[in-house]
This record gives sequence, structure tokens and C-alpha cells, in this order.
Amino acid sequence: MRPWRWSLYRAQYVPRALNPRVPLSFVTPTAFHQVFRSSWPRHASTPHKLGNLEKRISEIPIERFRNFCIVAHVDHGKSTLSDRLLEITGTIEPGGKKQVLDKLDVERERGITVKAQTCSMIYNYKGENYLLHLVDTPGHVDFRAEVSRSYASCGGAILLVDASQGIQAETVSKFYLAFAEGLEVLPIINKVDLPSADVPRTIEQIKTTFELNTENTVLVSAKTGQNVQAVLPAVIEQIPAPTGDQQKPLRLLLIDSWYSNYKGVILLVRIFDGQIRAGDQVTSFATGLKYHVGEVGVMYPDQTPQKLLRAGQLGYIHFNPGMKRSQEAK
Repeated sequence: MRPWRWSLYRAQYVPRALNPRVPLSFVTPTAFHQVFRSSWPRHASTPHKLGNLEKRISEIPIERFRNFCIVAHVDHGKSTLSDRLLEITGTIEPGGKKQVLDKLDVERERGITVKAQTCSMIYNYKGENYLLHLVDTPGHVDFRAEVSRSYASCGGAILLVDASQGIQAETVSKFYLAFAEGLEVLPIINKVDLPSADVPRTIEQIKTTFELNTENTVLVSAKTGQNVQAVLPAVIEQIPAPTGDQQKPLRLLLIDSWYSNYKGVILLVRIFDGQIRAGDQVTSFATGLKYHVGEVGVMYPDQTPQKLLRAGQLGYIHFNPGMKRSQEAK
């Protein structure tokens, strides 16, 4: 069962069916029909010239979107593989800082992923551009809620397994979370360059434990870059495109939120239907507070403003004046 899903008419949120995970503040007769209402913008959004990135994204249809996450046990190489994929797509410069998607100090110090992070990439495959949304998820059991919300925003998952250690506890638990969400699972074996790597044993473990087809398993070394170029073609071919209609009322899922001293609470969302842009006015039916959308954009890999977010995309939203308290992001 997916976590909270909202819908919106030009910025009008509606929860899906009655769900025990929906906060109690939603459980009112009207809340099942409308959580956020909106009117046309009071203040028109500032006109701006389409940047190169925005123009490229606007030309890509939803059929060439891919939303996927990387799931694995702790220290199996999720963040390192993410770095390599960002380099291949030209999102970051090769040889730059490591663990680009690990933004917290504790993540960099300990070499672990605590909060789910996303990044948009554009990848040319067989002469056509694809918009790829990557979600790097935590690997530790304590961050299960982060993982479940990330899965709900994706259509598929890379199951990353360390060739020297094989399947471990969190590999199993994260797989069954992905399986419960109905995600297409793509097995990839990492660290094949290590002297202790046992690839045949790891493939057999994946086959017997998860009953996955291992014929198309990709063997990589994220640290050295060995065969990493084979990952994204496999993602495009095996993970389905998201579904959605840009002309329908906006329906979106809150993945995460965080507080900025300058912008207030920033929401990380997945758009299922419709579109949202700067200047839209929204009223929270849960809190009664009104907001004007100040900015929308994508993570590339940092916050990159865009004119709008449309069906199938992952991106961020913040308001102007800003949302003051994280408790309002529900």
C-alpha cells in the first residue's frame, strides 16, 4: 500500500482512499475529497527564458521518463554507484567530490545514507533523450519509513549486492518492500574487482532467495567504473515508464521535506497527474493556511529552478512566504 498520495486541482490536494497511515487530521468528511484548495494565481509568476536544461526536459515525453531507486544493505556501494551514474550522464564532473547525494555531515563522516535523496539526469540512448530520476535510499533498518516513501515514487529498483559479502539482512528486507510496492527489480552485483568477490555464489543467492531472473544481471565495480556504462541501458529497457496525464487535476506524493533558514520548509514530491508552477496559490484544508508557490524545480544534483513540474517528474516545491513549520508538510 502506497503512503500518502494527494491530488490537486491547480494545487488542490486530495488523499487517496481511507488509509490507516494517513494522519488523523485528514479524517474529516470533507478531507476525503479535498485537502488543499486553490485559486488562480494572484501574482503571475515571473516570466523567464527557458534554460538549456529546462528546454531539454520539456522536449522529453513521459514515455521516456524512468523513476528508479537503488536499494541494498549498508556499505554495498549505493552512493558510489550513484556518483558514477551522475558522471556518465554529465550531471556532475568526473573526479569531483564523492558521495554527491549524501548531503548531511553524518552521512559523509560515517559513509552511510540516512535521508533519501533524488537527482534528475538526462541520458541519450539510441539517439533519444531520457529523463531519469534516481532515488538513493538509506540501507539501515532504522530508516524504513524513508525507504517506503521512496519506493512509492518509483517504477523500479536496482537491487545492489556486494559480490564479496553476498545477500545480507537489509538486502532481504528492502527487496520485499520493493516487491510489495510492485516495483520491477533489476539485480546488479557490485565490487566484482575485489579479490574476495564470488560472483557465481552471489548470482545463485539472488536466484534462490528472490527467485529473480539472473540472466541479465549486470556485473560492475562502482569504485573503478568497470562496466557501469551498462547500468542505465538496463534501467531504460527493464524499468517501465511512469504513467500520468498532464491535463488532469494535479495529484502528487510527498516523499520528504526539510527546513531551510532562507526558504522555509521545502517539499520533495513526485507528480502523478497534472502540473504545478510558481505563482499557484494553495490553501491547506488540514491547517487552513494559505500558501503561494514560490518556486518549483528539480534536483540536478542541487536545487535547479524550473518553470513547472509535470506528471511523471520528481522535484521540489517551496512557498513564498515560506512554510514555517515542518509539521505543516502533511
